[in-house]
Amino acid sequence: MNKAILINRTLSVAETDKISEILTSGIKLSIFATSSLSLPFDFQLIEQEAETKREINFREMDAMLKFGDTDYQGKTLAEKLTFNGMSLWHYHKFRVYFILRNLSYEIALVQKLASEFDEVICYSSGPETDLISDIADNVAFRYPSGNKKQKNNLISKLNFGFFLAIRFLAGLFQSFRKSGKKHLFLDRANKQWCLNINSLKPEPENYNLAYVFTGADNDFMVIDEVEQPKFDEGNPFRLKKWMFFNPRKNLKRIPGEYILMRAVFSPAIWRNFRLIDGNIRNTLSSLLNESMSSKEKWLIKRMIQFHKASRLYLFKNLAYQRYFASQNFRTISTIDENSPAVRSILDAARSHNIRTIGIQHGNIHELHPAYRFTENDIQRNLICDSTIVWGEYWKEFLNKVSGYPIDRLFTAGQSRTDIIPILLKHREKLIAQSGLPKKEIVVFASQLQQDPLLRERAAFDVFESVKEMTDVHLVVKLHPSESGDPEYYHRIAAQAQCSNYTITSSIDLYQLIASCKLLITCFSTVGAEAVYFSKPLIILDHLEQDIQGYISQNVAFKATGWQEMKSLIERILSDDLKPEEEAREIFIRRNAFAIDGQTSARMLDFIRHSV
Repeated sequence: MNKAILINRTLSVAETDKISEILTSGIKLSIFATSSLSLPFDFQLIEQEAETKREINFREMDAMLKFGDTDYQGKTLAEKLTFNGMSLWHYHKFRVYFILRNLSYEIALVQKLASEFDEVICYSSGPETDLISDIADNVAFRYPSGNKKQKNNLISKLNFGFFLAIRFLAGLFQSFRKSGKKHLFLDRANKQWCLNINSLKPEPENYNLAYVFTGADNDFMVIDEVEQPKFDEGNPFRLKKWMFFNPRKNLKRIPGEYILMRAVFSPAIWRNFRLIDGNIRNTLSSLLNESMSSKEKWLIKRMIQFHKASRLYLFKNLAYQRYFASQNFRTISTIDENSPAVRSILDAARSHNIRTIGIQHGNIHELHPAYRFTENDIQRNLICDSTIVWGEYWKEFLNKVSGYPIDRLFTAGQSRTDIIPILLKHREKLIAQSGLPKKEIVVFASQLQQDPLLRERAAFDVFESVKEMTDVHLVVKLHPSESGDPEYYHRIAAQAQCSNYTITSSIDLYQLIASCKLLITCFSTVGAEAVYFSKPLIILDHLEQDIQGYISQNVAFKATGWQEMKSLIERILSDDLKPEEEAREIFIRRNAFAIDGQTSARMLDFIRHSV
């Protein structure tokens, strides 16, 4: 018998022992894995064809959009899953899309192997799914025997308890003073090191809104929140100074935790919560009994699986409804406006006729679930009342691809760029401040890519391309979501035998860009920011999708592997290859309006006059 095993997750000891037994049984066995794993036997890395992945990406995006518009007894499914003004399908569609997409990758690989081997066993992380009902008879799936329970970190829990107590007292103190503010900012960002626009000293701040906050006057206020910790050993909750001190004396701040904790003691909120929660459960259960396709049933099951998160968003929505009832805000502005933790607050604001304003914080593309809406979604007013975008390209995209009404879009520029004209005058000072070796600096802006194999391959290719360049020092600038896991990149650097590198999350990104010779990324917003600084940009594009259009707009050089990237780096360092200045100027006009130091002022002026 010709047998194959596909490994798409970490295996337990019992599972590796079982595979080892098969290897010694005399059966002809081929073992494949989708990423590098530490296993006691040999295996072959298997990679999907780029064309297959591209087809899956767009197919599943289309399926996800259609799912919300599916008609059930005269209502779309999105409408049936709307409670208290909260469209729960839109709260979870971002998460669902990436689960569905990655699962479809796995199924496509399994189908391919099933046509080549007599028997295929796939070690899958799941979720167990109706999607595989039409899989070949010679395929078997093995799921984890049970979720490995993370050991809770007692110190983290104590820290969080202290954090809540201090934040509650701070909010209580602030509540005695009538705010009288007209405009509200919501700040849920993990603070990053940003350069103060006046002193050029690094300080922890909201990376996207730091300079907007600097320019805000007494009509503005901020509600800030810290993301709910998980308390496991791998993600300890640590107390930090910025959690308790307001760096902007010109802005009043209220802790979001105070608003939630006040709601905990409200019997009326708990009555509403239980009533709505029961309606959500009953609706989801009844939908499973409807006549549906296997994929639709799978999607409903995911909504049931995520119900614990839905309950948190519901309680948050009710808590903020109660808070907004006692205030007189005219607007609420925020980045990441379509994430569920933020959307639950914006939906509460809408219930009190507070105008909602989204602020673009990253690149937008056709495969970005948070910015893909259907005509029904737009008609149901599921987008913000206004959205501030960086440039005309983004305005055109949201209007033509996602159906945003043109009169709801305002072009202001990218507020982070306000410091660029200042930085360009202090380059030598910034290089000295960084503490990096006096070599040519190459920056790799990492990303927590949803495809783990591509994420790992990108890192390996970067390390491989520079390891022999003795006059180069590579700086891996970690994405905020990766800041707690530098060991991931140290491991890959060791595999590539690269030693001329630094991994950092503390050095300000703009300080690094101003100091570097060139920048490498896959499809990050950081690529555009390198263009704003007139820095050469290399896009590592394994699937040749050019998601952000950097390559097609002639502001970036394309590499599909480490060999191409190494050649490009060498040519850039020798000044044999330079960016096109005219293309850069066009790119800035289309994507960032202007690099003139006035973006924050334009944003604030728009907010003031939007009501």
